[in-house]
Amino acid sequence: MGFTTALLTVLSFYLVAAVTLTPTAAQFACNSTGATCNGLVGYVSPNSTTLGHIKSLFDIKNLRNLLGANGLPPSTPSTHPVAANETLQIPFVCLCRNGTGLPRNHRPAYTVVPGDGLYHIAAEVFAGLAVNNISNANLIIVGEDLWIPLPCSCDEVGGERVVHYGYVVPSGATVEEIAQEYNTTQDTLLALNGLTSPKDLLAGAVLDVPLQVSANNAQKLSLQGWSWSYLLISIHLVVLCSRLIN
Repeated sequence: MGFTTALLTVLSFYLVAAVTLTPTAAQFACNSTGATCNGLVGYVSPNSTTLGHIKSLFDIKNLRNLLGANGLPPSTPSTHPVAANETLQIPFVCLCRNGTGLPRNHRPAYTVVPGDGLYHIAAEVFAGLAVNNISNANLIIVGEDLWIPLPCSCDEVGGERVVHYGYVVPSGATVEEIAQEYNTTQDTLLALNGLTSPKDLLAGAVLDVPLQVSANNAQKLSLQGWSWSYLLISIHLVVLCSRLIN
């Protein structure tokens, strides 16, 4: 699916302590300075694992947030298996600043362990949702925390509130197919992602896909915070209806 190639151009690693790095890879545009919102990215698990492991890897505070983002019953245990190559939706809080969106409070962060290398962390541990953008490999120190800047945005699209979904482009996918699946338009995807032509789409890239949220669910989200069950019901219905129509 090309996760270890083109995805390495999407995000930047920051060292939480000791070293400050400037991101050079593309991020989702976010011009609502100071705004916070729900962020969502698709993570393709490289190996068989559990929900508990995914929760820890992405520093998700409550298991129920992960369950809600994936439409799983609240009673689902942390030991619930996740198959290799299974895609999970990762929820987090997005903060807009300096024209882009980033996870609030420098989360998630990854602690370097003995034997780690930059490529291993970026391409394998996070399945391409992080990029080896540190020029000096000697900066990686066992015990050091690396901030993983997942892409996100709080901007409205077409005057409507949306959730900007970080969608990993599978091999062979087209802009038109993705637009149809997520009930948006090809022009919207091209504009959001700075693409001049559908031919510019790369397998393995993380695409900014706007997910529609009904006004009723948007109000519930704003009142109740991380009410992912409300959000995902709306999103799943939109995607299901789109698939049935097409």
